[in-house]
Amino acid sequence: MENESQPKGAALTRIGELRRRRKLRHIRKVLLIVLLAVGLLIYFTGVWRKAFTAAGDLADNIQIAFSPEPGWPARTGIPEIFQLEPLSGGFAELGQRDLVIYSPGGRRLRSIQHGYARPAISAGNSRLCLYNRSGNELRIESRTRSLDIKEFDQPILLAEMSQNGSVAVVTGSRQGLAELTVLDPTMKFRYGFNLTEETGMPSRIAFAADNRRFAVSCLTADNGSLSTNLYFLDTRSSDIVANATVSGSQVLDMHWINEEALLVIYRGMAAVYDAANGEEKAVFSYGGRPLAASSVCGQNTALLFSQPMTDAPARLVVLDPGMQVLADVQVPSPAQKVVCTRTKVYVLRKTSVAAYNLAGEWLWETQLDAPVLAVLDAKEPLVFTGGEAAALEEPNEP
Repeated sequence: MENESQPKGAALTRIGELRRRRKLRHIRKVLLIVLLAVGLLIYFTGVWRKAFTAAGDLADNIQIAFSPEPGWPARTGIPEIFQLEPLSGGFAELGQRDLVIYSPGGRRLRSIQHGYARPAISAGNSRLCLYNRSGNELRIESRTRSLDIKEFDQPILLAEMSQNGSVAVVTGSRQGLAELTVLDPTMKFRYGFNLTEETGMPSRIAFAADNRRFAVSCLTADNGSLSTNLYFLDTRSSDIVANATVSGSQVLDMHWINEEALLVIYRGMAAVYDAANGEEKAVFSYGGRPLAASSVCGQNTALLFSQPMTDAPARLVVLDPGMQVLADVQVPSPAQKVVCTRTKVYVLRKTSVAAYNLAGEWLWETQLDAPVLAVLDAKEPLVFTGGEAAALEEPNEP
């Protein structure tokens, strides 16, 4: 009996071992299938691209943070500024032939010879898009390297980058007036909107802080009269969220002043719209005064009115988000541009920059040795003259 039980026990042991091995193989197969499915999901949803993009931005931050900074002033080599945009505390300066990118501490990070006849840029938080208006090529550039090049079938008319690196691109269209395409930070298609004669030709685009909602201003002509159509769109929906129409006025600039409100600077007024329904919430009329320049920072707006070719004093107006007047003061002529920051307003003259507080009180004025081209609200305020950027500081008292 004992001799017969031993083979049976061994057979049972072998059967149990085979079952255990079969179960382990099944578990490994299931795990492999799950991992493969997760990998495919990550690939096709672009998560890996987003992770790679975030890692690249982090690497840029580390590289810049641990590199020596020479400080200001810095020779940029751009005698004529086509565009100037803040970029992660530094700036991107576009000229006729070159694009230069500087760190917050005055170090040149990149110099790009673009070769475009009609260059333009739009900057997000840490990257920018560079394109040739009426050309077909759009380039995505970080502070330290080129990231991507996108070719379009139709000429590019306008491009705008959100803070997270999404890009809205307006191109010509074979089927309508124009076509608007939104690409995510990995340059994958995210949203499309066709423009017709009825909707009008896009002139300005502004992204909200969530990088999903955006506003488009479109210019239309009716019986010789210009009108503006405002469209509030969302990349998560194919429907128009809201819209508004303003007759006889052209949009100069647009800014989201909070999550639900869009500020639009027109030639004859400034207005705030409810992004949920397109209704006008507040308006400030210029009263026929010619607008020379405008600037928006946060929820405050600075408007500069001046009469060209005259010595009459200019007018500086500062508005709160409800279009209520915080300041309305005369400033000496000539006054060319205005730059609003969170605490000050700078008025640019020929060879000087004057600082005012948000209540319109004069604080100081600094003289420069060359004509003032621009002031930028970067990590610290910077003033640009021909080919040079310097820190804008209150002059020392004599």
